[in-house]
Amino acid sequence: MEDFLAAYHPEPAAAVDPTQLAHYQPILPAEVLALWQEYGFCQFNGGLLRLVDPALYRPALTQWLGGERPHYVPLALSAFGDLFYYRQLTETDADVCLLDPHYRRVATCAWSVGGFFEDYLLEEDVREDVLRESLVAEAREALGPLAPSEIYYFTPALALGGAEELAYVAKGDAPTHLHLLFALNQ
Repeated sequence: MEDFLAAYHPEPAAAVDPTQLAHYQPILPAEVLALWQEYGFCQFNGGLLRLVDPALYRPALTQWLGGERPHYVPLALSAFGDLFYYRQLTETDADVCLLDPHYRRVATCAWSVGGFFEDYLLEEDVREDVLRESLVAEAREALGPLAPSEIYYFTPALALGGAEELAYVAKGDAPTHLHLLFALNQ
Protein backbone atom coordinates (compact mmCIF):
# COMPACT_ATOMS: atom_id res chain seq x y z
CA MET A 1 0.00 0.00 0.00
CA GLU A 2 3.04 2.30 -0.04
CA ASP A 3 2.29 3.84 -3.44
CA PHE A 4 -1.36 4.36 -2.57
CA LEU A 5 -0.52 6.01 0.77
CA ALA A 6 2.07 8.23 -0.92
CA ALA A 7 -0.52 9.46 -3.46
CA TYR A 8 -3.56 9.51 -1.19
CA HIS A 9 -2.76 11.21 2.08
CA PRO A 10 -4.83 9.70 4.90
CA GLU A 11 -6.48 11.96 7.42
CA PRO A 12 -6.83 9.62 10.43
CA ALA A 13 -10.28 9.29 11.97
CA ALA A 14 -11.62 7.67 15.10
CA ALA A 15 -10.44 4.11 15.63
CA VAL A 16 -12.59 1.29 14.28
CA ASP A 17 -14.22 -0.69 17.07
CA PRO A 18 -12.38 -3.99 17.72
CA THR A 19 -15.64 -5.95 17.52
CA GLN A 20 -16.22 -4.53 14.04
CA LEU A 21 -12.70 -5.54 13.01
CA ALA A 22 -13.33 -9.04 14.37
CA HIS A 23 -16.66 -9.25 12.52
CA TYR A 24 -15.06 -8.44 9.15
CA GLN A 25 -11.84 -10.44 9.66
CA PRO A 26 -13.19 -13.59 7.97
CA ILE A 27 -14.81 -11.53 5.18
CA LEU A 28 -12.36 -8.82 4.13
CA PRO A 29 -8.72 -9.04 3.02
CA ALA A 30 -5.99 -8.17 5.52
CA GLU A 31 -5.07 -4.99 3.59
CA VAL A 32 -8.46 -3.44 4.32
CA LEU A 33 -8.39 -4.40 7.98
CA ALA A 34 -4.86 -2.98 8.29
CA LEU A 35 -6.03 0.35 6.82
CA TRP A 36 -8.96 0.42 9.25
CA GLN A 37 -6.68 -0.35 12.18
CA GLU A 38 -4.14 2.30 11.22
CA TYR A 39 -6.40 5.13 10.01
CA GLY A 40 -10.00 4.27 10.94
CA PHE A 41 -12.80 5.15 8.53
CA CYS A 42 -10.75 8.06 7.25
CA GLN A 43 -10.77 10.27 4.23
CA PHE A 44 -7.91 10.79 1.81
CA ASN A 45 -6.87 13.95 0.00
CA GLY A 46 -9.41 16.21 1.64
CA GLY A 47 -12.34 13.88 1.01
CA LEU A 48 -11.54 12.76 -2.53
CA LEU A 49 -11.93 9.21 -1.24
CA ARG A 50 -13.15 7.88 2.11
CA LEU A 51 -12.98 4.47 3.77
CA VAL A 52 -16.49 3.77 5.00
CA ASP A 53 -18.20 1.88 7.76
CA PRO A 54 -19.86 -0.90 5.74
CA ALA A 55 -22.93 -0.90 7.99
CA LEU A 56 -23.78 2.69 6.98
CA TYR A 57 -23.69 1.95 3.24
CA ARG A 58 -24.98 -1.64 3.12
CA PRO A 59 -28.65 -0.47 2.87
CA ALA A 60 -27.86 1.68 -0.18
CA LEU A 61 -25.79 -1.07 -1.80
CA THR A 62 -28.56 -3.61 -1.16
CA GLN A 63 -31.12 -1.26 -2.69
CA TRP A 64 -29.02 -0.55 -5.78
CA LEU A 65 -28.15 -4.22 -6.36
CA GLY A 66 -31.74 -5.37 -5.92
CA GLY A 67 -31.23 -7.47 -2.80
CA GLU A 68 -28.90 -8.49 -0.03
CA ARG A 69 -25.52 -9.85 -1.08
CA PRO A 70 -23.81 -11.13 2.11
CA HIS A 71 -20.38 -11.39 0.49
CA TYR A 72 -20.45 -7.84 -0.89
CA VAL A 73 -19.01 -5.24 1.47
CA PRO A 74 -18.98 -1.44 0.95
CA LEU A 75 -15.35 -0.25 1.25
CA ALA A 76 -14.94 3.30 0.04
CA LEU A 77 -16.86 6.30 -1.19
CA SER A 78 -15.77 9.03 -3.58
CA ALA A 79 -16.46 12.68 -2.80
CA PHE A 80 -19.34 12.51 -5.30
CA GLY A 81 -20.92 9.38 -3.87
CA ASP A 82 -19.52 6.67 -6.10
CA LEU A 83 -19.50 3.57 -3.88
CA PHE A 84 -16.69 1.03 -4.14
CA TYR A 85 -17.43 -2.42 -2.77
CA TYR A 86 -15.62 -5.70 -2.27
CA ARG A 87 -17.13 -8.90 -3.69
CA GLN A 88 -16.11 -12.36 -2.55
CA LEU A 89 -17.09 -14.32 -5.66
CA THR A 90 -15.81 -17.78 -4.77
CA GLU A 91 -13.58 -19.21 -2.09
CA THR A 92 -10.53 -17.95 -4.01
CA ASP A 93 -11.85 -15.20 -6.29
CA ALA A 94 -12.73 -11.64 -5.31
CA ASP A 95 -12.83 -8.20 -6.85
CA VAL A 96 -13.64 -4.57 -6.15
CA CYS A 97 -16.51 -2.94 -8.03
CA LEU A 98 -17.82 0.58 -8.53
CA LEU A 99 -21.45 1.55 -8.09
CA ASP A 100 -21.86 4.83 -9.98
CA PRO A 101 -25.23 6.22 -8.86
CA HIS A 102 -25.12 9.17 -11.27
CA TYR A 103 -24.98 7.08 -14.43
CA ARG A 104 -26.67 4.02 -12.88
CA ARG A 105 -23.87 1.61 -13.67
CA VAL A 106 -21.75 -1.01 -11.97
CA ALA A 107 -18.22 -1.79 -13.14
CA THR A 108 -15.38 -4.00 -11.98
CA CYS A 109 -12.38 -1.88 -10.97
CA ALA A 110 -9.82 -4.50 -9.98
CA TRP A 111 -9.58 -8.24 -9.42
CA SER A 112 -8.11 -7.78 -5.94
CA VAL A 113 -8.06 -5.26 -3.12
CA GLY A 114 -4.35 -4.75 -3.73
CA GLY A 115 -5.03 -4.04 -7.40
CA PHE A 116 -7.73 -1.55 -6.43
CA PHE A 117 -5.50 0.46 -4.09
CA GLU A 118 -2.15 0.02 -5.83
CA ASP A 119 -3.17 0.15 -9.50
CA TYR A 120 -6.71 1.35 -10.18
CA LEU A 121 -6.74 4.34 -7.80
CA LEU A 122 -3.30 5.46 -8.97
CA GLU A 123 -4.33 5.80 -12.62
CA GLU A 124 -4.57 9.45 -13.64
CA ASP A 125 -7.74 8.96 -15.68
CA VAL A 126 -9.44 7.27 -12.70
CA ARG A 127 -8.54 10.17 -10.43
CA GLU A 128 -9.94 12.67 -12.92
CA ASP A 129 -12.80 10.82 -14.64
CA VAL A 130 -14.09 8.58 -11.83
CA LEU A 131 -13.13 10.48 -8.67
CA ARG A 132 -13.55 13.88 -10.38
CA GLU A 133 -10.45 15.25 -8.65
CA SER A 134 -10.51 18.69 -10.31
CA LEU A 135 -14.22 19.18 -9.62
CA VAL A 136 -13.74 18.07 -6.00
CA ALA A 137 -11.05 20.74 -5.56
CA GLU A 138 -13.38 23.39 -7.03
CA ALA A 139 -16.28 22.22 -4.84
CA ARG A 140 -14.14 22.21 -1.70
CA GLU A 141 -13.05 25.79 -2.44
CA ALA A 142 -16.61 26.98 -3.12
CA LEU A 143 -18.65 24.90 -0.63
CA GLY A 144 -16.12 23.99 2.03
CA PRO A 145 -14.79 20.61 3.11
CA LEU A 146 -16.96 17.55 3.53
CA ALA A 147 -18.09 16.32 6.94
CA PRO A 148 -17.58 12.57 7.49
CA SER A 149 -21.08 11.63 6.27
CA GLU A 150 -21.32 14.15 3.42
CA ILE A 151 -20.73 14.03 -0.31
CA TYR A 152 -20.89 16.59 -3.07
CA TYR A 153 -23.75 15.93 -5.46
CA PHE A 154 -25.28 17.36 -8.62
CA THR A 155 -28.44 19.44 -8.47
CA PRO A 156 -30.41 18.79 -10.43
CA ALA A 157 -29.16 15.22 -10.61
CA LEU A 158 -27.37 14.31 -13.83
CA ALA A 159 -30.35 12.14 -14.81
CA LEU A 160 -32.57 15.23 -14.57
CA GLY A 161 -30.40 17.60 -16.58
CA GLY A 162 -27.62 18.58 -14.19
CA ALA A 163 -24.06 18.75 -15.42
CA GLU A 164 -20.64 17.87 -14.04
CA GLU A 165 -19.87 21.54 -13.43
CA LEU A 166 -19.43 23.55 -10.24
CA ALA A 167 -22.65 25.51 -10.88
CA TYR A 168 -24.60 22.25 -10.39
CA VAL A 169 -22.80 21.05 -7.23
CA ALA A 170 -24.16 21.07 -3.67
CA LYS A 171 -23.28 18.97 -0.62
CA GLY A 172 -25.31 16.86 1.76
CA ASP A 173 -25.77 13.53 3.52
CA ALA A 174 -24.23 10.65 1.56
CA PRO A 175 -26.56 7.72 2.44
CA THR A 176 -29.66 9.89 1.93
CA HIS A 177 -28.48 11.08 -1.46
CA LEU A 178 -27.68 7.54 -2.63
CA HIS A 179 -31.25 6.53 -1.77
CA LEU A 180 -32.66 9.61 -3.55
CA LEU A 181 -30.70 8.89 -6.71
CA PHE A 182 -32.01 5.34 -6.70
CA ALA A 183 -35.59 6.57 -6.35
CA LEU A 184 -35.29 8.90 -9.36
CA ASN A 185 -35.69 6.14 -11.91
CA GLN A 186 -38.21 3.96 -10.12
